[in-house]
Amino acid sequence: MTSSTLFLSQNDLIAAGATDIDLIGSVLTQAFRLHTEQDFTAPPSSFLKRSDCPHVADRIIGLSAHVGGEFNMEGIKWVASSHVNPDHGLPRANAVIILNDPIHRLPVAIMEGGLISAMRTAVVQGLAAKYLARPDAQTVGLVGAGRIGALTLWTLSQWFPHISDYRVFDVSAERARAFQEHMERQGVNVSIVKSFQAALAPADIGITATTESTPYVTADEFKSGSLFMNVSLMDPQFDFVMAADKVIVDDWEQCVHSDRVLARMHREGLLDRASIHGEFGEVVCGSIAGREHPDERIFWNPFGLAIEDIAVASVLYERSLARPLGQSIQLVDQEWDVLF
Repeated sequence: MTSSTLFLSQNDLIAAGATDIDLIGSVLTQAFRLHTEQDFTAPPSSFLKRSDCPHVADRIIGLSAHVGGEFNMEGIKWVASSHVNPDHGLPRANAVIILNDPIHRLPVAIMEGGLISAMRTAVVQGLAAKYLARPDAQTVGLVGAGRIGALTLWTLSQWFPHISDYRVFDVSAERARAFQEHMERQGVNVSIVKSFQAALAPADIGITATTESTPYVTADEFKSGSLFMNVSLMDPQFDFVMAADKVIVDDWEQCVHSDRVLARMHREGLLDRASIHGEFGEVVCGSIAGREHPDERIFWNPFGLAIEDIAVASVLYERSLARPLGQSIQLVDQEWDVLF
């Protein structure tokens, strides 16, 4: 067993396949199966939140897990966010992932985690659309012209080439135009609309990916037969969730541990485990149905699980070793060699 640690930059990860949505989709499908089989360990996420930084996007989250199966890896994603960063030309969120082997617990890899985090978030939405959206979906409405929204639309465009209408709304007209231009360079034509209602109300697949902390989306924007992806925090009002025929989460305990819309509804006695349809891994495994009727309104609430990050990171680590990619560094000392 080597005690060296592989350092992987974002460029290393791209070379290893971090932007290959088919690869990431395959890894995440297996991770969701392992979730249903309970072949994982993941404590509640740790939130570092200061009272003098009240904005919802100002925090650091630690997500740790052991993922079994073919991955058999432990690790943590340390993801930090600041809402002022875009004004300084910096990404709102950044992350570092550390992988530890499950026997000796040595740090086998340290890698840039922002790309992995963003890609797994976007690809999970693509997987959800495969199981939960109408197969004849034509219109996608997105609120929030940011990185996650861009990657999600790109994933949908690759896996659902029949979708013909992409709409985006953002409170910043400048950001919406930049988003439109970026997506056009990726071969995805996006129309800018003037309100969140214009984006979501006609959408077969509705997506919110914002840092909004005050609910604003009402049941009027929940189209019959649509899939709504609550990728961000507090966009939908309670009545929107209550209008759903099915509520599906990735992990019930993680969802109610947070301060997002389902957790708040749970605390107010409006929602419990028995009242939701189930967890997404159950759909993937076939133990519960996904979409059963073309008129169903399905509310999909992905909390974002550490097992997703660790599974993806472990595969990219193994692919990096095979290339080889990255830089080997020595973090672990030899016992007794310090001060003696």
